[in-house]
Amino acid sequence: MTSIGRGSGGPPWSVDLLADLQAGALDPRQADELWPQVNADPEAMEILAALETTQADLREFADAPAPPMPAHFAARLDAAIAAEAQARSQGVQTAPPPQQQAAAAPVVSLDAARRRRTRTGWAVGIFAAAAAAVGITFAALPGGGDNGPSGNVAAPGPLTFTKEDIGPNQLQAAKGHNDYGPFTDKQKLAACFEANNVSKNADPLGARQVTVDGKQGTLFVLASTPVGTFRLLAVGPDCGPGTPATLANKTGVK
Repeated sequence: MTSIGRGSGGPPWSVDLLADLQAGALDPRQADELWPQVNADPEAMEILAALETTQADLREFADAPAPPMPAHFAARLDAAIAAEAQARSQGVQTAPPPQQQAAAAPVVSLDAARRRRTRTGWAVGIFAAAAAAVGITFAALPGGGDNGPSGNVAAPGPLTFTKEDIGPNQLQAAKGHNDYGPFTDKQKLAACFEANNVSKNADPLGARQVTVDGKQGTLFVLASTPVGTFRLLAVGPDCGPGTPATLANKTGVK
C-alpha cells in the first residue's frame, strides 16, 4: 500500500498516490481524509479523469478480438514450411532393387554422418517452430477423411443398448471414434447441440452410430463435470433447431 507521504497535507499529490486512492488501495481513514482535498483540486481531478480513461481503454483492448496475423508474416511462414517439406521429400531416397549378390557396405565418414544428423535436426526444429508459430493442429473433424489405417476398413457396426444401460461400456466403445453419421455437417451438428442445451462449439471426444431402444441414432462423447468425467448424448437423425430428438443423455460417466 502506498503511504500518503509527500503532499499528504495538500497538493500537489503524486500520480501513484492518486492511482492508489482511485483503486481503493489506501487505508480507509487516509482515503477519507484525502478525497475532500482531491475533489477540490482541479489538477488532481484531471489526473483521476486521465486514469479512468486509461482504464476504459485497457478494458476495450481486453474485450477486442485478437488481430489477424499480418499477411506478409503468414506468407513467410507458409513459404518456410513448404520449403522444409520439399527439402525433406527430396531427401527421401528410393531403395535400390535387390541384387543377386550383396555389395560390400560402403565406409561412411563419421564426420559426414554427424553433419547429416545435424542438418536433419535443424530441419525438424525449423518445421516444428514454424508449425507452432502458425498454430497448426491435427484434429479429427466431422467428415474429415479416413480415420483408420486403411480406407478399405469398414466402420464398426452400431452399438445397441437401452436408455437405462448407457454408461461406462458405451463410453469406452464410442470414445475416440469419429462416425458422425448424419451430422458430418458442422452447422447441423451445432444446431442439434443447441437443441440439447449443449454449446454449439462443443468438440466431441467421440461419435458413433447406435441403436437405443430400437431407434437409430448417433452417440456423442462430450466433456462433463467434474473434471475427468464425460457426458453421453445420443440423438436421432432428425435432431436440429427446436427438435432435440434425445434418445439418451447421461452426465458424470467415467
